[in-house]
Amino acid sequence: MAKSQIIKDLANSTIDVGTALKRAKVLFSELGNEELLKWVNCEISGYPDNASLPDYRVLRGTLIGSYMKGSMANHLKWTNVSIPLGKMPEEAKDALLSVYLFEGVDALEHLIQFNENPDNRLGKQIPADCFPLFNKYNNDPFMIVTSARVEVSTHNLSNVISIIENRLLDSLLLLEKEFGNLDGLDIDTSGKSTLEIEEIANKITVLVYNDNRVTIGDGNKIKDSSINTPSE
Repeated sequence: MAKSQIIKDLANSTIDVGTALKRAKVLFSELGNEELLKWVNCEISGYPDNASLPDYRVLRGTLIGSYMKGSMANHLKWTNVSIPLGKMPEEAKDALLSVYLFEGVDALEHLIQFNENPDNRLGKQIPADCFPLFNKYNNDPFMIVTSARVEVSTHNLSNVISIIENRLLDSLLLLEKEFGNLDGLDIDTSGKSTLEIEEIANKITVLVYNDNRVTIGDGNKIKDSSINTPSE
């Protein structure tokens, strides 16, 4: 059987992921699975605040900032360098360094282009009331942090798009295997029972989420980490 055009286009990168998702939405709508439609809608338009994000949309960034050591009259100063975390517990590091991507794929593509400029690194600002933690975990009372942010690399951002693309491709291949050619953005479900259609939809849902979702808790004061541009 000849491969469906949407699969060939996506595999050959002749269409962008956003366009492929919109086409897939038409196909997925025939399956009547709310979780699957929720995934494709969120990937197109972005995830709502405090949504359970797929694990691939949670990145671990690098803490960058400025600090000095010594007294105000006599001190050494470091600017835009990696800030050491000392003996900070792993759970605290995860909360600090995690960056949550709520944006839709088209917005992510634009952010990747923006992030290629070293002056436009993207990430999240760390509030000043967290700065004393760095003194504490470095056991250094003379360390004075003056600014801090978590930055994410262009490579990691691009990898998110690649994962979405790959999971979408796997889903379309499964859909084609079960229903035949997908050209015309239409599938004939009349030859399968309701239970069979539900099982297919569930298999695709597992493919796209991989059963790993991260819930963002309201109690995390530094969770507000949707991608943003650095402040002046």
